[in-house]
Amino acid sequence: MKNAKKLFLLGVIPFFILIASLFMFRLLYRYDNKYTRNGAQPICGVLSLSEGELAQDPLRYLIREWEFYPNVSFSPETFAKRPADTYRQYVSVGQYGGMETGNYINSPHGCCTYRLTLHLPPGLRSYALELPEIYSSYSLYLDNELLLQSGNPAPHAYKPAINNRMVIFQGEGTAVLLLAVTDYSWIYSGMVYPPAFGTVDAVSSARETRHMLRIASLLLASFGVFLSLYIGVRARWNKGFLYALLCLCHIGYTAFPLLHGFFTTGVQPWYTLNLTCFYFILLLVVILQSRLCSLKGVFSIPWITVCSLGTVISLAVGIFASRMSVSMLTGFSFISGLLKYGIYLLITSAMAFILQKKYSLLLLYTSVIFAAALLSDRFMSMYEPVYGGRFVEIGGAALMVGLFCVLCGNLAEAYRRSLTMQEEHRQMERQLAMQKDHYLQLTEQINAARTASHDLRHHMRTLRGLADKESLEGIRRYLAEYEPSKEVHDVVTYSNNPAADAILHYYSTAAAQIHADFDAVLLLPEGLDFTDADLCILLGNLMENAVEACSRQKAGRRFIILKGKTSRKQLRLVADNSFDGVIRQKDGHYYSSKRKGMGLGIQSVQAVVERHGGLVSFEAKDNIFQVSVLIPLDH
Repeated sequence: MKNAKKLFLLGVIPFFILIASLFMFRLLYRYDNKYTRNGAQPICGVLSLSEGELAQDPLRYLIREWEFYPNVSFSPETFAKRPADTYRQYVSVGQYGGMETGNYINSPHGCCTYRLTLHLPPGLRSYALELPEIYSSYSLYLDNELLLQSGNPAPHAYKPAINNRMVIFQGEGTAVLLLAVTDYSWIYSGMVYPPAFGTVDAVSSARETRHMLRIASLLLASFGVFLSLYIGVRARWNKGFLYALLCLCHIGYTAFPLLHGFFTTGVQPWYTLNLTCFYFILLLVVILQSRLCSLKGVFSIPWITVCSLGTVISLAVGIFASRMSVSMLTGFSFISGLLKYGIYLLITSAMAFILQKKYSLLLLYTSVIFAAALLSDRFMSMYEPVYGGRFVEIGGAALMVGLFCVLCGNLAEAYRRSLTMQEEHRQMERQLAMQKDHYLQLTEQINAARTASHDLRHHMRTLRGLADKESLEGIRRYLAEYEPSKEVHDVVTYSNNPAADAILHYYSTAAAQIHADFDAVLLLPEGLDFTDADLCILLGNLMENAVEACSRQKAGRRFIILKGKTSRKQLRLVADNSFDGVIRQKDGHYYSSKRKGMGLGIQSVQAVVERHGGLVSFEAKDNIFQVSVLIPLDH
């Protein structure tokens, strides 16, 4: 039965999550993808739009068959004077990562020119063209007019500048777009993301929606940063600092498209930071997951080392991007692909569940979503979202939510442990007070016994003198005067363990104050393999809960009974007390009647018992609450 449940939790559910995640990413690929969006595409460098096509699809992305002139940077004037045999080819945006256009001999850096002829519907109207990040400088011309420039694409005066800009122009009939691009700075070069073209309302609406979703995502991540930092500082919780760093890296990785919508930046150091943030996210996820699952070094250190190397390599690639060849960039892409499969996340989560670690199932399921995102990113690479985020961003967000939930659970558990320790500390302080009080009582009894012994000698002398005089009446009168002042103080002992006896004496007095019968017998051998501290925490919480329960009782006999002994290398305790029949219980947990949350006394009892590998049960029946404790002893 257990194997079937484990198979279901480890196999069936993750499989369905994987299928559902892949299906979701497939839907995004189909319906929120610039590359699969409906609309006519250029053919051989020409896009023809009719009135009906523009009305049906007011927004399209210019992807297919741009005219591409490598190694030359044209302006409209120089293009008109170009030699007749100037080399030209047709490329699609996203087809290549750089200006090498698939030829490993060519350099991925340099200059080039993109050209597209538009046949617009008759009638002068306004159009919008949104240019995403183009690496790493460009000049955009419409016919013979310079519409937009980012940086300086002139090879002799090259200056990189990255932004996401939208231009509005009026046109009808034939219009020619000419884009001169130069890059000597980054691992990508040229136009790698599709430009948006259409009516002003359609392009603006898509742009604003994308920005709003991105802002919401960044605000959520920022909230995670401040919350985890606050908790980390207040609770001195290292995992909180790690999660804050993870959220910061997520912001660093996802914020650039939004940032470039409002500002222009250079390539360095910003894009190196952006690239490194992604691989640092993988490293932090691995570290956090290992810590949350409490995995030892044999499982985590190799993968932490691999992700650390990936982070260092990404940093080096970003710094030296302008000097790297196509083969070097291809090698980095291969290493990146290996890291992105996220197999470690699945292995560690499954391993942690097998080892019975807390929260491992939630980490496993969110890791499956993240792994599905990484797989989709590799196998559906021609994906550029119209509105939302990339696959890796969505999967990373799901994983971060899972980690946040686990961290909250982990923090709550740490808080409960802290409260339990505070309760144990309070019980220890009370134990010291009880023992001090017990000692004072014993001292008073000893002093009273000494005084009585001293006085007894005088009484005996007086009685002897009266007897010598044969004064029977005098003896009777003296005894009548002496007897009322004579008090017999019986010393009650509940346990042969001094510490336990002191606590039981304390609570017997507390029980008497609320008119509750108290009966306790606790027989413990000498040399008990159980510390006095744990014994007093255990007894103190049991008796305190019993006294509080009796004090709330409005009717019926109040009583507290404790029986305990050792037998067969086991410590057995049974505590019964009356109560009013009202009990706060949910999902097998008992909740405090004094405050919100679980009862601290019960938690402390459970903590002591679990620490010694024992068992504890709680049962309420017929207005009697019973606690049974069984703890194994070494000797």
